[in-house]
Amino acid sequence: MSSALPPGHRRTHPLTPLVTGWRIVVGAVAVLTAQNLAALVGDFTVRRLLIGLGVLGAAVVIGVVVSALSWWATSYGVDADGVVRRSGLLSRTRQFAPRARIESVSLERPLLARLLGLAKVRIEVAGGGESYLDIAYVRSAEAEDLRRRILEVAAGTVPGAGPATVDGPAPGAGASADGGPAGATGAAGAETSGTAAARAPGTPVDPGAAPAIGAAATSSPGAPDPADRPAGEGDLAARARAILHDGVTDGELIAEIPTERLVRSLLRDSSFLLGLAASVIGLGVTIALAIWQEGLSIAILVPLLPAVIAVPRYVFGRIESGWGFVSRVSDSGLRMRRGLANTRADTIAPGRIQRLELRRPLLWRAPRWTAVTVTVAGIDEDEDGGARSVLPVGTPDELASTIGHLAPPLGTGDDLAALERLLTAPARELPGLRAPHPLQWYARRTVVTVLLPGAVVRRSGLLARRVQIVPRDRVQELSVGDGPLARRLGSLDLSVAVAGHTVELDALPRADALVLHAALALDAATARRYTKRDGWPVPPLAAAAPAASGASRTGEGR
Repeated sequence: MSSALPPGHRRTHPLTPLVTGWRIVVGAVAVLTAQNLAALVGDFTVRRLLIGLGVLGAAVVIGVVVSALSWWATSYGVDADGVVRRSGLLSRTRQFAPRARIESVSLERPLLARLLGLAKVRIEVAGGGESYLDIAYVRSAEAEDLRRRILEVAAGTVPGAGPATVDGPAPGAGASADGGPAGATGAAGAETSGTAAARAPGTPVDPGAAPAIGAAATSSPGAPDPADRPAGEGDLAARARAILHDGVTDGELIAEIPTERLVRSLLRDSSFLLGLAASVIGLGVTIALAIWQEGLSIAILVPLLPAVIAVPRYVFGRIESGWGFVSRVSDSGLRMRRGLANTRADTIAPGRIQRLELRRPLLWRAPRWTAVTVTVAGIDEDEDGGARSVLPVGTPDELASTIGHLAPPLGTGDDLAALERLLTAPARELPGLRAPHPLQWYARRTVVTVLLPGAVVRRSGLLARRVQIVPRDRVQELSVGDGPLARRLGSLDLSVAVAGHTVELDALPRADALVLHAALALDAATARRYTKRDGWPVPPLAAAAPAASGASRTGEGR
């Protein structure tokens, strides 16, 4: 096999087969054990044990050899056009991420990779779910430089070169969802938002008052910057903190979630508790019925092992998705880190946001905690612990700063006050569109649709209140659903699609739904096609972020 690489390409770290090969071994052992566990326990002998260990050793060798051959045939390159990955032994595959379609770049460090000082670089590409390109694995320091360089390429600030690293901080800002720059000025954003308000017929509601978000959140909340730590904190604690946050220690701090708050939030989350209770009860009933019918034996318990493992895995997954979460603002957007055993660091540029969702369960209302997730084209909607969660559980100050750096202006007098009212006020007290017929009593009391100058907002939920925000300049497709029952009730269903998600505005009054459809159709037809992308509304705090974070950044690039 030839060792020659395409020009400008290089291989990943030589230890990659060790990180990836164990999966083959674990899969083979799991299948063989699950099928023969009862026989192995009943007919155990030393000879059978030695044979099993020999088979296991052979599986390890085969797994490492297959992974090594795959590693030898895999290479990657970065140039001014995007990122290329070539792989395959017998059938060659070429994956290409064009620079204009790169949505975000994340660094993932599974436990074994962390122990070996390696990281995986994932390039999220605009498109449907599972549209990404992985470079696995490279040294952690090299992964940071590679991430910075790919973001430079996405912004169009690199004239073109191979995969060599870039020294020093990278200039410029992120790109928009369709490849345009995201670093537009706040004035331009406000001007575009005003234009959207002027062209929208019959804007029904303005739930806020007073100055905008930018005036309400001029400084970052949360814990103090590591550079400003108390004099008593030693070098050992500082190094431990840096290792814990995996390099996300430079820039302006936005949010940092303590472990105590994360655990308390799970204990106060009714959906998590109900799901956990249902899983435990269902598992207990299944085990009891199996024992009652067949008696207690290994053969009965083996098929139930996946269900037994699923419960602690569900709990651990929820904890890990917010463990050690820290977010900081850089010149390329919001940089986030999370994870316990497997860590992940993501960067999301403000111009990539297609939709935001705020969630506040019943027992979070007293401390005013809020979770924020976003939709970014190319990032799978079901991806647990991924870049979609930009604030797992945040205080009001952390919410204000996160929204200020990600959400474009809503067009109210005070966007933050408007969002707080949408989260706290009963739905029947909010002005907006709601189900017209008395038979739709649940929707009439819990769901309301609000059209603002800069976005369409959907408030829903009884125990856990949800506020979905779709910027009007991001609307890509609209559809109206009608049927015999809807006509009888005098309602219409409106679907609003953005890149990567569809928001269902169901049970709207027919006349108001048609007016709303006309207003959003005008946005979808004109905002993307005839408006310059660098004039799209940008978050109030995003334009000032590079200047604010540059002073505190020693080597952080894009």
